[in-house]
Amino acid sequence: MTVRVEAGRRAETSTTTLTRGAAQPGRGGPSRWRDPLRTTPARIVVHGFLLAALLVATAVVALRAGGPATTLGERSAATAARTGTSARQIYVGLADADVAASAVFLLPPGADRAAGLKADYQRKIHEVEHALNASMGAAVDDPDRLAKLAAIAARLQVYQRIISDALAVAEGPGTVANQGVLASAYAREASHYLSTQLLTAAQALWDYDTRLLREARVDARWWVAASLLMPLLTLAALGAVQWWLWRRTRRRLNAGLLVASAGVVAVLALAVASWSHWPAADSRFPELERAVDAQSATQQRLGTLLAGRADVYLGLGASVDPAGHHEDFDDRRLCGVPDGVDCATLTAVWTARQSQEPDAFRRAMDAVLDAGPAGESFDAATAALTNRLDEGDKVVAGHVDRLPATPRQFGGLAAWVTLLAGAGVLVGLRQRLAEYR
Repeated sequence: MTVRVEAGRRAETSTTTLTRGAAQPGRGGPSRWRDPLRTTPARIVVHGFLLAALLVATAVVALRAGGPATTLGERSAATAARTGTSARQIYVGLADADVAASAVFLLPPGADRAAGLKADYQRKIHEVEHALNASMGAAVDDPDRLAKLAAIAARLQVYQRIISDALAVAEGPGTVANQGVLASAYAREASHYLSTQLLTAAQALWDYDTRLLREARVDARWWVAASLLMPLLTLAALGAVQWWLWRRTRRRLNAGLLVASAGVVAVLALAVASWSHWPAADSRFPELERAVDAQSATQQRLGTLLAGRADVYLGLGASVDPAGHHEDFDDRRLCGVPDGVDCATLTAVWTARQSQEPDAFRRAMDAVLDAGPAGESFDAATAALTNRLDEGDKVVAGHVDRLPATPRQFGGLAAWVTLLAGAGVLVGLRQRLAEYR
């Protein structure tokens, strides 16, 4: 009887143990199939994919960082400065052409000085066209800049057609008064089109050309960080996987991961060499950025001055809205400011067309043309701003010359070394995976 009771207890105990073992998924056979990532082979595969992703990112950064690194060098900055100068010449040439076109309509077509004013307008237009053609020839490798230049050229043709129509009306049949009013309306439309379309496009071209100078340091800052941090992050990941495998595989180092780590160290060294000019460029570019911003402000100020002179010519001519031109001129804030004009010389100009005094219009016209006091005031302000632009070009050139030369870029070589490091990871992890299988 005692033997039977003991045997029953042992059987009951065994059944309970088996039942508990089956009820605990953390122990024993089927749990591995329900949680495959807990196995060492699965973790080796996951680590391999993570390392591959980091190596691919490192290679991509190495390849793409060459452009931002190059823009920090003296040669690239000098090219951007030259193209920016050509864009400024187009901008100022367009504004100057508008002044010449507005002056054409000051006098009737048969007047003595009318032919000279018309010839001056055509000369200014030819100068702008020559600058556009030269810039297009130099932009064959830059589709974006070429498209901007083509847009300016197309809008310039529209402007010329409007002026041509205005001249045809002024020289056509009809009374002098009617011809003058119609021609002035065309000229006003042409001047508005140039200010809102052509000069805006020319300023956008200048902003595009000088973007490398104004934003090179900001753009490069992210790339230099990525170029150095990605190899360091990949190296840290390789070290972590090596440590994990060292603990799991009988304290043996993985030769493939060691080779990959050496390759990533080489990539890091190549990145340091490619960005060796960064400290000097980072300290010198702010001065260049400020000089370029000063040039931009002066250029826009000169454009405003020339547009104001066109307002004076259009307001004095047979304009349909002389008061509107006067308001436009006042909005440009050219009176009582540095590099502005002596607005006292314009007091009699705005009312000359409507004045009943004899020879009031002739005196006003003599005042605003080159030899008159208003004309001399505009010429002096224009010369001052032009000289400031010329001096600014020298300042920009000096800052560009102080920039460091771009070192040799090793982006392609770094990508190949990263590829070899990836091969080392593949061989090393595949060997460990084969041992577990």
